[in-house]
Amino acid sequence: MNLPQELASRRLQGTPGDELPISQRPTNFEQAFSLQQQVSDSYCDLAATRVNGWKCVLPTTTVTMLAPLFENGMQTQTKNCVLFTSKENMALVEPEIASVFNSDLPVRDQPYTDQEIENAIGSTHFALELMQSRYHEPDKVTYFEALADGLLNQGVYIGPEIPKTIPFEDMAEFELNIASEKEVHLNRAVTHPNNHPRVAVYWLVNELRERGIAIKAGDKVITGSYAGIVNVPFDQPVTFKYGELGAFSVTFKAK
Repeated sequence: MNLPQELASRRLQGTPGDELPISQRPTNFEQAFSLQQQVSDSYCDLAATRVNGWKCVLPTTTVTMLAPLFENGMQTQTKNCVLFTSKENMALVEPEIASVFNSDLPVRDQPYTDQEIENAIGSTHFALELMQSRYHEPDKVTYFEALADGLLNQGVYIGPEIPKTIPFEDMAEFELNIASEKEVHLNRAVTHPNNHPRVAVYWLVNELRERGIAIKAGDKVITGSYAGIVNVPFDQPVTFKYGELGAFSVTFKAK
């Protein structure tokens, strides 16, 4: 099996497949990341797109979460958000916050400071990561198989900009309400996985720099879900209220 082409084709078509053959299954982060980057290259060729950002959270002693986002999967403040459905015919989303770069951070020997990275970021937005596993039984695959496949990402919805007057500390914890016309899908206090929407961005830039990967103007970075995966319906407006930070509504449409 040509794993990069297989996983890239699954992403493009939205059709899950079997877990990876044991003999080709990555067993550590470096193997999984290497395969992930080969999948990324194959997908960019198949879909005529490019890497346009990253998803990440701060690494722990046991888990490093890092995966590319693609330009053709970005939907910015559109009325409708189009995505592949779950088995239950629901839209799977993760409420997040996105940082959008407005200038390049090229590869260099010297690490970037937090302030240099902050200066390169133009805006901060409400965001939804659009989720789909490319495995028939995602609960049974290893973490490294999921990492090789992009950690369930199928795209990102970029919502309205968060006013620059709002401090990052206010984005650490708030009441999140997600509701459609007839149902409340989530209503509870939530906390950012790193207690700050930007600290993982600072880590990411230098992690990629050490791997010879630059940040480009226009790249978007999401840094972890406030509530895990939330199932929401298609074909009706769904409102996401991030406490006092703001709110937005979007209608999900099935591919």
